[in-house]
Amino acid sequence: MHNKNIVILVALMLVFGLASAQSTHYYVDLIDNHGNRTQTYPNVTVVDSEIQAMVEQVDTANLYNSIAWMQQYVRDGYSPEALLTQNWLVEQFEAIGLEPSVFYFYVEEPVNDTLEAGNVIAIQRGTKYPDEYIVISSHYDHPDGPGADDNASGTAGMLEAARILSQYEFDRSIIYVSFNLEEDGAWGSLEYAKECARQDMDILGVFNLDMLGWYPPELDTIKMFTACYHLTRNLYDYYTTVANLYLPETPTLWRTDGEFGGGDHRDFYLYEYPAIYIGDIEYIDEHPCYHEPCDTIGSGVNNFALARAFVQATVAATAELANGNLPPRHLAATCGTGSIHVRWDEADYADHYKLYRDNELMAEPFDINFDDTSADDGLSHEYYVTAVMPDGTESNPSNRDRMQVAPPLPFPFSNDFDENIDGFFFYDTLWVRKDNRLQNVCEGVQNRNDYFSYAETRWFSIPTDAPDATLSFDFSGSGFGYDPTKVNHCMVEATTDRVHWHKIAAIEKTGSVLLKEVSLRDFIGEPYVQVRLLVEVLRNIPYNGKEEEERAAFVNIDNFAIDFSSVSVPEHKYKPLVALELCPNPAKDIVEVRTDLEDSYSLSVYNILGIKVMDIPGFSNGQLDISVLPAGAYFIKAIKDGKSIAKRIVKQ
Repeated sequence: MHNKNIVILVALMLVFGLASAQSTHYYVDLIDNHGNRTQTYPNVTVVDSEIQAMVEQVDTANLYNSIAWMQQYVRDGYSPEALLTQNWLVEQFEAIGLEPSVFYFYVEEPVNDTLEAGNVIAIQRGTKYPDEYIVISSHYDHPDGPGADDNASGTAGMLEAARILSQYEFDRSIIYVSFNLEEDGAWGSLEYAKECARQDMDILGVFNLDMLGWYPPELDTIKMFTACYHLTRNLYDYYTTVANLYLPETPTLWRTDGEFGGGDHRDFYLYEYPAIYIGDIEYIDEHPCYHEPCDTIGSGVNNFALARAFVQATVAATAELANGNLPPRHLAATCGTGSIHVRWDEADYADHYKLYRDNELMAEPFDINFDDTSADDGLSHEYYVTAVMPDGTESNPSNRDRMQVAPPLPFPFSNDFDENIDGFFFYDTLWVRKDNRLQNVCEGVQNRNDYFSYAETRWFSIPTDAPDATLSFDFSGSGFGYDPTKVNHCMVEATTDRVHWHKIAAIEKTGSVLLKEVSLRDFIGEPYVQVRLLVEVLRNIPYNGKEEEERAAFVNIDNFAIDFSSVSVPEHKYKPLVALELCPNPAKDIVEVRTDLEDSYSLSVYNILGIKVMDIPGFSNGQLDISVLPAGAYFIKAIKDGKSIAKRIVKQ
């Protein structure tokens, strides 16, 4: 870390390392973290008197004073004023008895690669489950004005929540963090979330406070609107339930325009941590001072009752979750010989469990696993479990998992989808065999409760003496709307237990056909392996109330193959519509490319990692100059009218 001209510098030693590597914001690194995409939450039905007392402690005067201090400065993330604000935040945490840290990170722009101001973090350690975390976040930077509402108000709310909650002990740890550079691409939260993922931190939920204090003055009844992505709808439902229980006079509702993508919650979401946006985004199009010089107390922040209510709801939701009984976690259903084996994590408060199959009670085991020997009926079954407490009270359901009894895949396995889609499980109707390809069509999808559409292979074993293990397929995808993950259109994951899905490839969107090769070498010797493709579901919802044309997203998968015999991509069996010859092979500078086509076609060259290194949209049979390429193995692919053929060539 570089020396820095600051008033206070606290080395970040409690959770994180000192530096984070550079990254491109619009690409999700393949960090093999567990994530909590299926996390479910406690069932909160009655007001806890101690938590109610915490809620009542939220002081409007404290919110006012913090906003008033911050609005003195234009807090551009690269400016001395941002550094001044960072150090002020450190002082505020220290004043309430917390030990703050500064998390510095690097960005690619501007050329000066280090920031003088970083993220300010304080951690309140849990007494029973210290390695389970709840995050309350905000951002303190603002580039073009006082930024009272955006986001001095959210930062003031985060500080007030910290002031109150830090007076109490909780079972789980609470992280309070204010990010820098939200206004310049949310770099601070991206690097922080990435570091959380690298350390595989168990984050149960993120409550991101961003713009708390503006409300249309003509409206008499205050309502709190919030939003999230589909992946975190469970957290939203939990937060809404708690908020409406503790603040029935100020209802919390789903944002009228649906999902909301902008904000620091996005970057936690990208790494599969449940996160929601909390703030006045419902009326952002009507906000007269949004990113204007008038964003000050009185005009930008015109309703402290609303700001107080947002903080109260956050305090209640955090406190309930920090001490609550989580439903059983990490339920997984794996295929056995003629049966399905279901397992889940122990809930230390449970007397026994209730296991449900297809929403019907099927067993009440005392152990944390169960063999469903009646599942060999050719059907796919969905399972979840609840914990039963000694008094007979039943917890909320765990996550759900679905499985079907099937024999293992035979090897080598390949499917060009000319006749069937055997070897796969599909968990929705979006996957079809179309035009001799496996296609996921996300057209007109409405009101889904998840974000990803899944296609999983049947299970298979990789023998210990396998010389290698390789997965390959052709990929193309198109049709994207507003979403930060749009360049990661497809994720490839593998599992040995259906609890931890290891990320092994992220595929960017591409209009052309991309040959993708993925190594399964790390799974050699595993008796149970499954691979799945996760495709983003693009819903037909307008963004920020603006009408948009009908949108559709699709992914094409073709020539899917798994081979244990060699490191090379298995040769695909194409229809005789296109033939491809490469001569000589190996080649030095020039290779003769021949097909059975008389007219032009597209020609692409990919390196062994599946990265396109040459692209010729109008190529006719003849010579291809590859002299500019380094020596190594490549794939040359010819594409015409959606049909393609590729062959491997060695450049000497």
